[in-house]
Amino acid sequence: YGIEATLVDGTDIANWEKAVKPNTKLFFLESPTNPTLEVVDIAAVASLANSIGARLIVDNVFATPLQQKPLQLGAHIVVYSATKHIDGQGRCLGGVILSDKKWIDENLHDYFRHTGPSLSPFNAWTLLKGLETLPLRVRQQTESAGRIADFLAERPEIARVIYPGRADHPQADIVKKQMSGGSTLICLDVKGGKQAAFALQ
Repeated sequence: YGIEATLVDGTDIANWEKAVKPNTKLFFLESPTNPTLEVVDIAAVASLANSIGARLIVDNVFATPLQQKPLQLGAHIVVYSATKHIDGQGRCLGGVILSDKKWIDENLHDYFRHTGPSLSPFNAWTLLKGLETLPLRVRQQTESAGRIADFLAERPEIARVIYPGRADHPQADIVKKQMSGGSTLICLDVKGGKQAAFALQ
């Protein structure tokens, strides 16, 4: 399709600025990232995108719409895998694309109508049922993740715990600025390398 992509370490806005080219049309980021839970300054990247007339897409699946609101931070489009937190039980496949109505109407409405990627009625109903308990589940999962992260940080077998809810997170200042919770996931480095990590499984 003639699409050129440039990969950057998204945790430093200077990397985004250096990667801009005359043909840059779109920025895509995930925050917190999978699997290392790095946090990207969405407002800063959105500002850069706006300054060059580009759009910013944010994959917000790990933060959930409860703990981070990319559209309010300046993102133009937000995507979710609804199979994860929104359903919460892995019962169905689904995705969500959020943007302003004008963009959806101009870019997605006809495509979805004519190509058929819409959810089945049952999957749509299942996801609606999942939304009913999303706040309760995310609150409890976040609380549990924080306790587990603190416990693991004290274990001699663990080299490093990366959890956005901890003060020692590499981007703790950005977490505080743009997230209302620490996420439901934990990343950790196990002492002993690959062999020890596989033993943990």
